[in-house]
Amino acid sequence: MELVQIDKMEVLGELKIVKESLYTTFPYRATDKIQEDFIKELTEEDCLTGDLNTYWMNIAGSLSYVLRGNSKEIPHGQIEWLHLSFFDIFPQYRFLEGRAAEYPTFYEVYLNNEKARKLIIDYLYIN
Repeated sequence: MELVQIDKMEVLGELKIVKESLYTTFPYRATDKIQEDFIKELTEEDCLTGDLNTYWMNIAGSLSYVLRGNSKEIPHGQIEWLHLSFFDIFPQYRFLEGRAAEYPTFYEVYLNNEKARKLIIDYLYIN
């Protein structure tokens, strides 16, 4: 039983560290470049910047609940999104999945958010 508590505290510690990496400037230049480079893959309705912002704000908001000790108050729909990657929720951007590393600024923010998302899920499901 104590081992589980230690693991949960370790995850919480990691979340506190990763929090700082989430509160950086949004990679607008990188997303603009991605949209330019993949103009043929995108439709007029696609808004990469807006979709990323929505997805990443869900992660940041969920993290806020956890760090304030209110993880049980995270809305169910928000938790459902945490179980899915950006590309699962927004499949129209799958073309970028294997090429994201070509945009280092974007990729760094993406990886930081993915790390936070996975840690939040871990935290929520540790007894």
